[in-house]
Amino acid sequence: MSIIDIKTKAQFDDLIRKTPYVALQAHATWCGPCKAISPFFTKFATSLSVPDKYTFARFDTDDVPDLAFELGIRSIPAFFFFENGDKANDLTGPNPPALQKAAEDLSTKAKAGGDAVSATTTTTAAHSSSHL
Repeated sequence: MSIIDIKTKAQFDDLIRKTPYVALQAHATWCGPCKAISPFFTKFATSLSVPDKYTFARFDTDDVPDLAFELGIRSIPAFFFFENGDKANDLTGPNPPALQKAAEDLSTKAKAGGDAVSATTTTTAAHSSSHL
């Protein structure tokens, strides 16, 4: 799956509202370490994304400064991992092993998420009917 290029804060807000799990890269075109880590992010996006559940996105901090401000970015590259619209984890700097672990952890949750939701729904329905 390809990486979504975020061009506005509204586009990002819409993405995390609609997608349960999102990995986000903050970068800039002039940033050498960003260029060094980007191929790893792309590789993880290709191998770990889950259609409609886990998406990889990126934005240029110079192009979307309001999003950079909201996320409190002080240095780049920076990575943020969202679960159901909430920031669950972040990582700063070009650290491929740490990035891989964070991306894999969220992929595992995304893959298990569908089963967990249906199990919870079934349990809730059974529990509710027992009180009737």
